Amino acid sequence: MAYVWKHPKSPFWTGIYRDDQNQWRKKSTKKTAKSAAFAVAVEWERAAGMGRDRILTEAISREVIGGILERTSGETLRQSTVREFCAEWMRGKTNSRQKGTATRYEASVKRFNEYLGIKADRPISAVTPHDCQKFYDRLAETKLAPATMVVEMKTVISMFNYARRLGLVTTNPAAAVQLPDRIKQVKRKVFTPAQAQMLIDAADAEWKTAILLGYYAGLRLSDCVMLTWQSVDFSGGKLAVETHKTGEKLEIPLHPTLESHLNKLAGDTTGAICPALAAVPVGGRSGLSKQFLAIMKRAGIGNDAVDTGGQRQLSRLSFHALRASFNSGLHNKGVDQELRRKLTGHKSDAMNDRYTQTEIQTMRDAVNKLPSLQV
Repeated sequence: MAYVWKHPKSPFWTGIYRDDQNQWRKKSTKKTAKSAAFAVAVEWERAAGMGRDRILTEAISREVIGGILERTSGETLRQSTVREFCAEWMRGKTNSRQKGTATRYEASVKRFNEYLGIKADRPISAVTPHDCQKFYDRLAETKLAPATMVVEMKTVISMFNYARRLGLVTTNPAAAVQLPDRIKQVKRKVFTPAQAQMLIDAADAEWKTAILLGYYAGLRLSDCVMLTWQSVDFSGGKLAVETHKTGEKLEIPLHPTLESHLNKLAGDTTGAICPALAAVPVGGRSGLSKQFLAIMKRAGIGNDAVDTGGQRQLSRLSFHALRASFNSGLHNKGVDQELRRKLTGHKSDAMNDRYTQTEIQTMRDAVNKLPSLQV
């Protein structure tokens, strides 16, 4: 029969019980109340007895632990299956993130649950580092691009980090997966002013507006099409934008060309500036990104796709290149990086650098500032 003992110099009671090998064990209960400590010791011995009889299962183990928790603290043990926890985590992400980002998370979580199979209906604490490594290996077998695989695993790691903060797991099993130290980033290209004009000429009314917003305000495609007239301040000559991806609040001065274009459209209109485009998803086979590639094709501009090591190719010229064109254009006109970051909403110089391309003329002008020597 289990009992408890307390060392005179310790605030905690020690549980003394027979373990699964029928040997006497002494273990601190971490309880200062004798009754609570005795309840813990009794449960330990009960579990050990079932272990000796080979009837201890995962379900019984959780029942024992739950009994200890409830009797000593009054709380009940939270039990979530992998599938249930994933759904809960996704609800939080859907409420706090841009729709496109939430959709990407959802696809990653779905793939993880499909890989686990029946194990997805077991407690989340049952997932092991081996399970996560095998999932990563399975992604590699599907020939996803290395960068895409890293994003997939970081989603799973983020999910388990949340579970750890909630106390549902003690360690993050996905963190044990060794990800590549360096992933080769594909440098996006920029549109020249001539190409930007070709896009405008090939686009219909709402797409003209979206292209001008990308080129002269550096907005992402989703922000362009969701922008409302309430965000346009003609008296102040600026756009007031809260980005969907990061929630960053930006104030972007209106370029004369963009201001003139919006003035022609303005009137008693309310709601989205591009209402028809706002109703179309960004991704998908008939989404906005594909529509823009069709505009590029009509304009005679190639997308300069490159192989990323996976099943798909990455277009170095896409709507997002308009954002790089905006940032690079400012850079080549001498606008410093601190101001460019305020206009684009980039969080770091490193991120801004990815959107910066220096023209040869800018570099030539810099070199020509050196003093001339006589030869």
